[in-house]
Amino acid sequence: MNDSVTAGPRSTLGERLKTLAAETPPPAEALARAQAVHIPWGHILLALLVTRAVWLAIALWGDHSYLHAMAQFDGSWFKGIMTRGYDVEARGMSDGDAANWAFFPLYPALLWLVTLGGQLDPELMGVLLSNALLAVALGLGCRYLAITRPGAPLLLFVWLAASMPYSFYFSALYSESLFWLLCLASLIDWRCQRTGRVMLWTFLLSMTRATGVFWVIAMGIELVARLRLRAFAELWRRPDWLLIGVVGPLGLFLFMALLYHRTGDALAFSHVQISWGREMGNPLANLIEGLSYWQSAPETLRPAWQASMALVGVGLIGWLGLQRRWLEMGLAGFTLLIPLATGLDAIPRYMIGMPVFVLALHDLLTRLPRTLAWSLVMLGALANLWLVENWYDTVFWLV
Repeated sequence: MNDSVTAGPRSTLGERLKTLAAETPPPAEALARAQAVHIPWGHILLALLVTRAVWLAIALWGDHSYLHAMAQFDGSWFKGIMTRGYDVEARGMSDGDAANWAFFPLYPALLWLVTLGGQLDPELMGVLLSNALLAVALGLGCRYLAITRPGAPLLLFVWLAASMPYSFYFSALYSESLFWLLCLASLIDWRCQRTGRVMLWTFLLSMTRATGVFWVIAMGIELVARLRLRAFAELWRRPDWLLIGVVGPLGLFLFMALLYHRTGDALAFSHVQISWGREMGNPLANLIEGLSYWQSAPETLRPAWQASMALVGVGLIGWLGLQRRWLEMGLAGFTLLIPLATGLDAIPRYMIGMPVFVLALHDLLTRLPRTLAWSLVMLGALANLWLVENWYDTVFWLV
């Protein structure tokens, strides 16, 4: 009797990479998955209540105003837009060369609505608005996970997004929560091929943040990656896809028209970035220079830390590419590389403001043992408490 076992052929690197490729369900199946998923609204509300209660306790312990802290930095610019509109000329910051033109209009417009035209406290209503938008965004995130990652642990995603480092931005008078909601809504409807809704969401995205404009370009990247040369022929058979490319950037063009009317400069939102030290350059050079601070000037941790976060972002973009999640990869790539080309400031904020980075991180956590994954989420939540304390102390590198 021959008890020897013949070993099967070893899998090649290409075959191993194929096992990482994500499934792209057809639109009908994507819609069925979206409708069938049970969204854990109870856990979403619990996660938000618990984390925000802890942040409030830290504020009270340090004799800080929680509402005022959540409305500082960029929040003050949004409040200014809500109350007096866009500036006619630059006047802000120490050199008097800054203006609120850098901040897109949709979030302050919503803030104006929920304050009943400024009659209610903008800080209180802004915090409530941002958290309400996040709650809806987390529900949409669970729906998108059910479409693209069936069986993924939804509770892990909810608690990760609610408590991870820099998650306090979602409670501030910032546009991050709104951007999450619109981005996830557009991703869901793109998978379900409800293209009319995609046009609406992408239009609103480009009225929320400059990076929202790149959604339609990332869509083009996915079409070319999946259909190759057939993508160009397919566009003529699918005029609705072409219309997404036309309608999506209209929010930006309307904002440019508004700025031209107010200032005479349609690109004022871009030109004013120099007030924050942002000028277009080489993203790779900026990254290498920032990482060099670990050795040349370890006492200057700000650029070194932000460059390290950018390097993490590059890794997450690569991970999305390995899974062939082309649309998500494109969104993450533009969100990181465009700001990185102008400098290292606020890189962690740009990353957390784009939900696909968190989805990529969630993908990696789900490959770990369950206990280890939850332990890492808890460690991230504890690290965030240190960031929250620094935020209350108005540490500028958290802007």
